[in-house]
Amino acid sequence: MTILDYFEERFPDISPLLPRRLQDRVQVRNLVNIIAMDTQSTTNACIVHRVKDIRGSNDDRDKFAKQAFTEGFQAYESLLVKQGEEGTYSFGDTVSMADVVLVPTVDQALLYRMDLDFVPNIKRIHSTFKELEAFEAADWRNQGDTPEKFRVQDA
Repeated sequence: MTILDYFEERFPDISPLLPRRLQDRVQVRNLVNIIAMDTQSTTNACIVHRVKDIRGSNDDRDKFAKQAFTEGFQAYESLLVKQGEEGTYSFGDTVSMADVVLVPTVDQALLYRMDLDFVPNIKRIHSTFKELEAFEAADWRNQGDTPEKFRVQDA
């Protein structure tokens, strides 16, 4: 989050990730916190591997991760519904900080073979981003240092 805040403050007029209005910034930050603080922090590799070490099985690890994703995504989805406007992205029709943290977290959940039908707005937003060239180029599976077994294979 620190790097996103840095970019937001250092380059406020170049692709801002937070809306100008205070009330709107609060709404975006609420979405960000659901993902960055509640969901991603409990589903990162260090935590889920620790669950496996303690419980002794991949099934327990996967159940733990899926439960954390489910709870976080349900909370995020409920805020999207509460906002009432169905924009292209998480907050209207402009990419926001909420989207920047949501997309890789959904990618992570998909590694656990999660079905996202229970959160249709998140599923739609994620699909929209996957069609954007910038997000495709930034995908961790397209980076030069990604291990070969995880890299996107050309069709």
